Amino acid sequence: MRRTAAESLGKIGDSRSVDSILPLLHDPAPVVREASVIALGRMRPTATDEVVALLTHALQDPVESVRRAAAVAIGEIEPGPRFLGPVVGLLQSSDEGVRRAAARALLQVDSSQSFAELVAAGRDADAEVRQGIVAAVGEWGGVAVSPWLRECLAQDSSPGVRAEAAYRLGMLNDPETRAALETAVVTDADVGVRNWAKRGGL
Repeated sequence: MRRTAAESLGKIGDSRSVDSILPLLHDPAPVVREASVIALGRMRPTATDEVVALLTHALQDPVESVRRAAAVAIGEIEPGPRFLGPVVGLLQSSDEGVRRAAARALLQVDSSQSFAELVAAGRDADAEVRQGIVAAVGEWGGVAVSPWLRECLAQDSSPGVRAEAAYRLGMLNDPETRAALETAVVTDADVGVRNWAKRGGL
């Protein structure tokens, strides 16, 4: 019943119903928490410290589906840079699932003012976290982050991270980037990375 209530509020999408959905974010049932997070995103309430704090808490949920829903909801609400500190802070979590969720969330919103923290977290031991960070930095950084993306392309041990870097670099057009992509086409050991580098260098 609580899940149905959350889903119904989400379908209505009326931001005036936010106060009704907030208590369900702490429900003991994972399906209710997930439904309430999805509903909150669909309501697109004004980003406030309370709303962002609740979604940041949801990014730390023990259930993966709730964390993924929270990342999407943050993107739908589009909080400004001043609200992103708690989300960025989750990149230091000891739980790799939480760090992955935080990276996904930061891809959804303008995280350009958090590049120093993102680049520092780009040394994460988990390849999926590093790939998410490369995606976020590449999405919002433009040519200014090309040197760091080129470093990831050349040096990261994970083919997934290198492929993400090649894809993001392919959106840029500075000479150094094109040279790095051309080098990867010839030298990278992974066919997926070489393919993305080739596409980007065209």
